[in-house]
Amino acid sequence: MKREAKTIILIGALLPALISPAPAPAGGPGLSTVRFATTGRVGTDWHFFVAKERRIFQKNGIYVEDIIIQGAPNATRAVISNTVPLGRINPDFVVDAIEKGAKVRIISGDMGKIPYDLMARPEIQSGTDLRGKIIGVSSLTGGTTLMVKEVLERAYKLTDKDYQLLVVGTSPDRYAALKGGSVAATFMAPPFNIRAQREGYRKLVTFHEVLGPIQFVASFAHEDYLRSNRPQVVGYVKSMIEATRWLYDGKNKEEAIAIYTGLLKTTREAAETDYRFLVEEFKPWPADGSVNPQAMEKTMELRVKAGRYEGKKAPSYTQYADLSIVEEAKRDLGQQP
Repeated sequence: MKREAKTIILIGALLPALISPAPAPAGGPGLSTVRFATTGRVGTDWHFFVAKERRIFQKNGIYVEDIIIQGAPNATRAVISNTVPLGRINPDFVVDAIEKGAKVRIISGDMGKIPYDLMARPEIQSGTDLRGKIIGVSSLTGGTTLMVKEVLERAYKLTDKDYQLLVVGTSPDRYAALKGGSVAATFMAPPFNIRAQREGYRKLVTFHEVLGPIQFVASFAHEDYLRSNRPQVVGYVKSMIEATRWLYDGKNKEEAIAIYTGLLKTTREAAETDYRFLVEEFKPWPADGSVNPQAMEKTMELRVKAGRYEGKKAPSYTQYADLSIVEEAKRDLGQQP
C-alpha cells in the first residue's frame, strides 16, 4: 500500500537545525502540508496509521508530514517553538508548558484510557519486590511518570523513596531496557507489553485497573498556527475522527491488520492479538475526538498531588484547551457537537 505521509526522525537538541533548512514536501495538488510531531510508532497510533494509509487526510485537504522526535519533552518543545506546529503528547506536558507561558492549546483527545501494563523481569514476583529496584521511565517529569508513581503507591504502597527512576526513552527503548536488565520494571503498551509477556516477563498490573479513565494522549497546536491555519487543523481532527470510526468497524478488520503489520513490521498473530485488545475490547480512542472531561480531571488531580499548585485546587482543564476545533469537526461530519 502506498504511503502518503513522509516521516522524518529527529533527535531533540538538533531539532531546529535539522528542520529549518528543509522545504516542506509537496503533498499533492490543492493539499496543505501539516507538520505533525510524534514521539514514535506504536500500536496505540493505529487510528493515525489508518488516516494516512487510507488517504483520509488527503480527503480532508491536507498532507500530513509526521515527524518523529525522540522524547516527549523534545516533541513538546518542537510545538512550543512553532517549528512543528501540531503534535500529540501526554497532556501534562502541554499544561505545564502553558503555565510557563507557552502559546499552545490542546485541540482534541486522542486517548482517554491508558493501555499500559507495568511489566517486570521474571524474578520480580510482585510489585512489593520493586522496593530498592530501578524502574524505567520516559522522563523524570510529565504525566506518564506521575501515573507510574500513582500506580505504585495505590497498588503496592510504594513511595518514590522506595525505588529509583531511570530515563530510558520511549516504548521500544523501555522494552529493550527491561530485556537488557538495566531496569527491573517499566511500563509498556501494545505491542511491547504483549510481546514481553510472551517472552516470560511478568505483568504486575494494568494502569487502567488502578487509575480508571485518564487522559493519556491529546493533540495540541501552537496558537499562531491555529489562528492562521484553522481549516487545516479542523481537517486533521476530522480525519482522526473518521479513521477511528473506520477502525472500530469490524468489517474493516482485515485491512486494519494489514495496515498495522505493514507499518510496525509485526506478525499477523501479534497484530490479531493487539486488534482484539485495542480495537475490540479496550477501545482507548474516542470515536468523536473529544477530550474526556473525567479523564482530564484525573490528569489535573495528579498534578495537584505532585505539588504543582502548592495545595490549591487544580485549575479547570478547559483553560488549556480550544474545544471549538472538535466541535467544528463534528459539525462538518454531521455529528452533534
